[in-house]
Order: sequence, then C-alpha cells, then structure tokens
Amino acid sequence: MRGIIHKAAIAGRALCLCAAFPGLAAAQEATGTFGDPNAELPLLSDSVKNLTLLSVPSATVAPSGLVFASLGLTSKRQGTIDDWDGSLALGMGFGDAENTLGAQLTAHITSLENDFADSGYLSLRLSRRVGYGKVPVYVGAEVEGLAKWGQASPNPTSGSVMVTWFPVLQTAGGDSYPLMFTAGYGSHRRNNDTDPAPFFGAGIGLTPNFGLSASWTGDALDLGTSFVFEGVDWFNVSAEINDVTDRLGTRRFSINFNFFRPGFFRS
Repeated sequence: MRGIIHKAAIAGRALCLCAAFPGLAAAQEATGTFGDPNAELPLLSDSVKNLTLLSVPSATVAPSGLVFASLGLTSKRQGTIDDWDGSLALGMGFGDAENTLGAQLTAHITSLENDFADSGYLSLRLSRRVGYGKVPVYVGAEVEGLAKWGQASPNPTSGSVMVTWFPVLQTAGGDSYPLMFTAGYGSHRRNNDTDPAPFFGAGIGLTPNFGLSASWTGDALDLGTSFVFEGVDWFNVSAEINDVTDRLGTRRFSINFNFFRPGFFRS
C-alpha cells in the first residue's frame, strides 16, 4: 500500500500530526499545563511546544468531532524538485481514547495527476489510553486498504499495531520539551511493502511553532518537521525527507498542508 502513497505525496503520513492532538494534551498534563485528563483537548497552536511525529502511524487518533484535510506534494524522481505529484487525505475523529475507545477514519486519494479521486482507499485507526502517570501511554491498531478503488485496488490490505508514549525532557536550565515515541509492527512494511517489519518513531517539540521527528518506517529512515503559525489554530505545514540515506534509492521531498476543524460534530 505504501508504494502507491510513495508515488504521491505521503498525505497519510501527515495524519500522524493530526493524531498527535491527544498526545499534546498528555504531554502538557505531564508538565503541569493540564491537570484534568478529561479536559477539552487543545489545538496545536495552544500547546507549549509543537510536538510532531511523521512517517509512521502513532497509537493516537484525532479527537472526537475534529475533521481534517491534508494536501500533500512530493517530488517523484530522486533528487529533483521539478516533477511533482499530489495526494489528499480527508478524515475525522470519533469516540474517546482517553477513557473508552477513540477512532479515526480517513479517506486517502493517492494521486492528483489524473481524474480527481479516481484512486484511493480508506483506513481506520483505533486508540486507547492505558497509562495515566507522568508518562501517558496509548495503544493502537490500524488497518489500511479498506474499500480500495482505482490503481489502489490490487494492493493488499495491511495492518499495524503500535504503542505511543509521551515523556518530557527537562534540562538543567529549567526548560522542558515534550517528546513522543512510537514503536509498532506492521504486516507490509519492507521489501517493497511485501513483508512484515517493526517500525519506530521519535518526535520533539522545540518551540511553540516548530517540531522535529525521525522515523524508521521498516525499510528506510525519514526525517520530518512541522510548522505552526502564530494565531492560526486551523492550519499547519509539515515537511519530510523520505529515505534520507537513499538506502532504497527512493529519496524524495514531501510537503503537506494540513487543515483542521475541531468540534465539527459530536459523536
């Protein structure tokens, strides 16, 4: 499944950013910013630091009632930026991962080159918080390749299970930085998405506007970053270098424009 996504902009990967919303609240709770685990989850721009994790699925989901869209662009040829393709992801969050079970349903349009939405699939992610101490912990599972159509139809349906936790790095000078770690195992992660493999990711919020992440996708190393703009609580930009070491000969640059609307509905 990731082969088609690699051809386009890896919009599905940008959804890891959307899924970090509950994690932001958890990380802030650990530093004392939020004391009530049942309190309303904040927007990205409301957080102390812009916590980010891209390229691998996290065990968190978008909060209930939040809808999002992610428009992605990627360079299709190794080492070039003049030949691009696009992809689009549209999704929403349901349920309550903090106390019962949260869910995130996403429609992925895998390429924008031909007729709009002529190829794509659905994905479903479930999440549950299992740790309520100073290091909040979530477990999750995801299925990709539901209701496939167009060029995505021949691709196998894939599944992943993962755990995500949120420690806080505190420096001797009194500064604190929220961290986000994910470890998981997926059915189609390496050898051209034919074999199972573990995957890992780590993210850090450095400033209120800037975060970084590094991920091992099962086959390659990806580096990512995201930017939040002052006073804009409905939009952010994330960017990645995929296959940084060119281990697979597929190094490319991706940029995603992410739009959010919290409280759109009540589940």
